[in-house]
Amino acid sequence: MHRVMKLVSLITAAILMPALQVALAQQDAPAPSDAKPKSETATAAEKNTDTGESMCLMIESAAKANGLPLEFFARVIWQESRFQPDAIGPVTRNGQRAQGVAQFMPGTANERRLLDPFDPVQALPKAAEFLSELRQQFGNLGLAAAAYNAGPRRVSEWRAGTGPMPEETRNYVYAITGASVEDWNKAGVGNDIADRKKPAGCRELMALLRHAPNPFVAHLEERVRIGAESPWGVQLAAGFSRDKALAMYARAMARVSGVIGDHDPNLLSSTFRSRGTRAFYQVRIGAETREAANDLCAKIHKAGQACMVLRNNRG
Repeated sequence: MHRVMKLVSLITAAILMPALQVALAQQDAPAPSDAKPKSETATAAEKNTDTGESMCLMIESAAKANGLPLEFFARVIWQESRFQPDAIGPVTRNGQRAQGVAQFMPGTANERRLLDPFDPVQALPKAAEFLSELRQQFGNLGLAAAAYNAGPRRVSEWRAGTGPMPEETRNYVYAITGASVEDWNKAGVGNDIADRKKPAGCRELMALLRHAPNPFVAHLEERVRIGAESPWGVQLAAGFSRDKALAMYARAMARVSGVIGDHDPNLLSSTFRSRGTRAFYQVRIGAETREAANDLCAKIHKAGQACMVLRNNRG
């Protein structure tokens, strides 16, 4: 009788597993609600417009107060956080994360006497002030942007020929200015290369804000490993959309990064016959044994995040 009950339990679990995975994928989805009156919808839209307009005006004010071109400063903030005041960067090698709209590291925030990096009223003027000082130190806007991204020490070492310029920083400078770090280094002191783009006004900045993607997800795209590399996995996110599954994982990381550390996620895809031929994406942290996976999932649960332990199909 005991064996029969155990067999029934296993069959039931196998039947329910796809449903459980879908439930996990839907845990962060907003609950359905009744349609709001047009007046409430209009009020919400006006609120979003007001918020974006305020962000735009703060960027303009900070740039002007520190002698920076608006288009330059706006693109720096765009590259850093996509204008999101609550942005949190990925874990660095020293275990810290960049924070807020200007993506200050905790140590830099302390040095700049920035009390709350998540408050754009404080963070944007401090970022503009820092960029202005870097511009004076290195001679032009391009090298100032490089130093803001990689740190002044790395830029100094690169110019002295004693260290490399990170590829991320090279792309960062080109995205902001339209010129390479080598071009900026040749330009010398006080020679800001003519920008290939015209200055952006508030309306254009607002358009960028409305279409802002998740910068953390973009970074995850560079780190995620396709397929399962370990026999077991701790699943943190899942869904029928690849981007949404990664976005769900990014939100989970905000709660459990201290538990997971710097492990790169695995992205798996499969299909459930009961749900057609659409791919179902799962984001997992690999583990070599079931015991290790259970231990990690237990820690994740204690941190307030749902997870599931599943065997990875490597065939």
